[in-house]
Amino acid sequence: MRTIVIAGGTDGIGRELALQLLRNGEHVIIIGRSSEKGDDLRLEAARLDGEDRFLFLKADLSLVSENIRIVNEVKHRVNDIDQLILCAQSQKFNKVYRETKEGFEHHFALYYLSRFTLSFKFQELLKRSAAPLIINVCAPGVKGDIRWDDLQLQTEESFNSIKAIMHGSRLNNQLGLAFAQSAADTNIKYVLFNPGAVQTKGVMEAFSNKLLQILVKFIYKIIGLPVQKAIEPILHFIKLPPKDSLTAYKQNKKLDIAQVILNKNQSERLLRLTLELIKRKHSEFKIN
Repeated sequence: MRTIVIAGGTDGIGRELALQLLRNGEHVIIIGRSSEKGDDLRLEAARLDGEDRFLFLKADLSLVSENIRIVNEVKHRVNDIDQLILCAQSQKFNKVYRETKEGFEHHFALYYLSRFTLSFKFQELLKRSAAPLIINVCAPGVKGDIRWDDLQLQTEESFNSIKAIMHGSRLNNQLGLAFAQSAADTNIKYVLFNPGAVQTKGVMEAFSNKLLQILVKFIYKIIGLPVQKAIEPILHFIKLPPKDSLTAYKQNKKLDIAQVILNKNQSERLLRLTLELIKRKHSEFKIN
């Protein structure tokens, strides 16, 4: 029985993964913001005779402090973890630049800083596993450049959440490389995974405009995968992790890392800039 941590596991891909892993007999730790959704998952775990293998930890993953707290709590509960799956993301469309209580742009914090913090802070527990794996559910393959002078798109004249998520995907590409380089002396494998279009509730309700909701539902019924189908590649990676330290996939298709990360010399730059940003709020923050 493996111990698998899912960040953002109360909805969509994370939730479906949790249920399937419980069916498979794994020990699953779910991190999410909603106690109500956590309780709902606990009931599902009980129906699957997996309540003793299920743990829900409540946290607002858009806050670095909460990510750090959760890592410390998991460390007190288990001696090691085998796999870390990073799913947390807000699909809700908005045109307003919003900051968290820590002063970071919301999507940047949830979609990138959380993944950065959990990847590096869980490294100690992962190294104790025989076959440790991190799966970052993001969007490798998204074209475009990183705004090195404005990582949070604070000066973007026409800011919207789609731009922030697209930019966050490019940051996550470099995060994967930065982690793989820093963990080169370990056996931790890092997978950047693009699930493509998936028929999740978050996507279907991303727009508050009812007509747009109807349009999105119509389009995704044509091009989108059911969640149960979308998680199949992830389940395969969990069962049989890739051999390379860093890989990228779009659904079942393996992507060329050289095409996903065009400039491999920038990972150290992103590592340095990210640490500088975090240390403005958390001066004691360190990575292994």
